[in-house]
Amino acid sequence: MDAGQLYRMLVFANVVEQGSLTAAAEELGISRSMVSQHLKKLELRCETQLIQRTTRKMALTHEGQNFYYYCAELLQLAKQAENATHPDDIELHGSIKILAPICFGEHDLIKHIGAFHRLHPKIHISIQLEDRHMSLRENKIDIAIQADAQIVPQIEAIKLAQFDEYLVASPQYLEQHGSPLHPDMLQMHQWVLQASNQLPKRCQIKNSYGDKFTLNINPFISCNSNLGVMSLIKQGLGIGILPSYLAQPQIASKHLVHILSDYHLQEGVIYATHPFNDVVPPKVKAFLDFIEERLKA
Repeated sequence: MDAGQLYRMLVFANVVEQGSLTAAAEELGISRSMVSQHLKKLELRCETQLIQRTTRKMALTHEGQNFYYYCAELLQLAKQAENATHPDDIELHGSIKILAPICFGEHDLIKHIGAFHRLHPKIHISIQLEDRHMSLRENKIDIAIQADAQIVPQIEAIKLAQFDEYLVASPQYLEQHGSPLHPDMLQMHQWVLQASNQLPKRCQIKNSYGDKFTLNINPFISCNSNLGVMSLIKQGLGIGILPSYLAQPQIASKHLVHILSDYHLQEGVIYATHPFNDVVPPKVKAFLDFIEERLKA
């Protein structure tokens, strides 16, 4: 690839970020006609239209959106290189797309975004909340946060925090049905489970002495969202299992009761992955460092 093509890619990224050819020309210190010429040569080289231009507005084509994802990284790296001699003055730019589970995203992740924005006001953030795993590269995801029983071994993962699973019920439910004093008594209760079906669920519970008990639970009500499960439990519909980061505030406010607190279910891990190999973009590393510090605090 020749240097001219690299420059045209930087011009294209500037046009998208600045929102117009005129603003990009002012940012680059060249004429508007020169910006237009670079874009035309770039589209000829790519053999596709990248930007739809009219007298009133400008919009990326589908191919342009995919191409911009990589050109924006090139522009960001160029800015970082330019500022390498005085790193303390670097102001991160660009965008980050973050994937997170719905429950964790709504309850824990989103509340920290304002603080990150105050630290890095020129980083644009897109948050996608999904409970299913998605391909990071195919979906242009920079950071994927997961909350699972364990880190998937075949991927490079960054451990952000860990959590326990709690057995909980509402005070109203326990007043009506009684509080189980031993794991054997759990089978006699109604259960609200996080699941997308009504199939029985098998889980193991153990105490500090290492005694283990296996439970085969038939859900009375199931819901595919932990936030939904929590709401159902608070309505007195049964006993359920919630991650500690969701259950602890409810227990502290006495909306829920921690059942059999001397017994433990499985421990979970909150971890992050990204599609980058040896070189992680500074804006991505900045967010990973930030959220790791926030979650561990």
